[in-house]
Amino acid sequence: MKIKPPRQAQEWSYFSHRESIGKALSSPGIRPSKKTHINCGSSARMAGNVCANVDHIRRQGRWNNTTINGAYLTKLPREWMRSKAGFTTYGRFFYIARAALNPPTSLCKKLFPAIGE
Repeated sequence: MKIKPPRQAQEWSYFSHRESIGKALSSPGIRPSKKTHINCGSSARMAGNVCANVDHIRRQGRWNNTTINGAYLTKLPREWMRSKAGFTTYGRFFYIARAALNPPTSLCKKLFPAIGE
């Protein structure tokens, strides 16, 4: 299957855009309900994953609050979840001090009996 992009000077019609995305997604067996807006949601979620400000994401996509919160971002309270997991609620810091602790050998032997072999 080969998808032919339109010439640079030619405007791409909605139908052609939808059809080419549909072909690209159906090839590996993906059947999305949204084709032409699939990148909008994924780019908004990716920006949210790296702690981008929701207002900045909304402005970049030119969305109103209802659209971005209802269609493109997850409904999970990201800052609250980060704080409960032991992360800071700002920036891209993913270090948890407790991950540097070594569990006692007795616990390791109970969990992994073959660890000494």
